[in-house]
Amino acid sequence: MQTLHHYQIRYRLNGEPLTHELESFAPVTEEEALLQLLIKHVEEPQVVVDAPWEHHAQPSIARRAQEAGLSDIEVSQRD
Repeated sequence: MQTLHHYQIRYRLNGEPLTHELESFAPVTEEEALLQLLIKHVEEPQVVVDAPWEHHAQPSIARRAQEAGLSDIEVSQRD
């Protein structure tokens, strides 16, 4: 039987410190946390994954987070 874990995501939105609670059966990665925050704070989230042959200075997801003002994302397990 799997156990439901509780996570807290600490982050900054335009410099303001905020937190977000999340539940998951699997460990939450920073990328998953970032996607959850984009869904929460962007009106019409449009996340695009870069094709493997494209070489960008910054991945699309990170670029979207920067445009939205998200930074300093930290994930910690609460239980």
